[in-house]
Amino acid sequence: MAATASLSTTVIPDPIDRTQQGIIVYGTIALTGSYTANGDTLNFATLGLPSNQIPMMVEIFETTPAPGPGSGKAFVYLPGTTQANGLLEIFTGGVQQTAGAYGTPPFAIAGFQLSFQAMFPFGV
Repeated sequence: MAATASLSTTVIPDPIDRTQQGIIVYGTIALTGSYTANGDTLNFATLGLPSNQIPMMVEIFETTPAPGPGSGKAFVYLPGTTQANGLLEIFTGGVQQTAGAYGTPPFAIAGFQLSFQAMFPFGV
């Protein structure tokens, strides 16, 4: 139902890194509601970035603190037509996760945390 992106301020002081090619942002993803088959909407438009272009690259990775356990899942971002309508897909063992509520099996992982790094081109 919702995968909400937020800029990170705890890992680095400024979550936006401006390069000659674009803007690299770092943040976290909160999963609420239910996962939808074929991916959950991940909206970057709410971050207030100085670009309204779709991301050139998004890396989603687990940041579950030790001692874990980690989820063992893989996370893929599918760009949409705007920053607001990309999709987060979740895979287990190479198979896309079926629909289900976050916080219940197969999504019931204690201490489960997601982070992202994304690069957006400059421009409006």
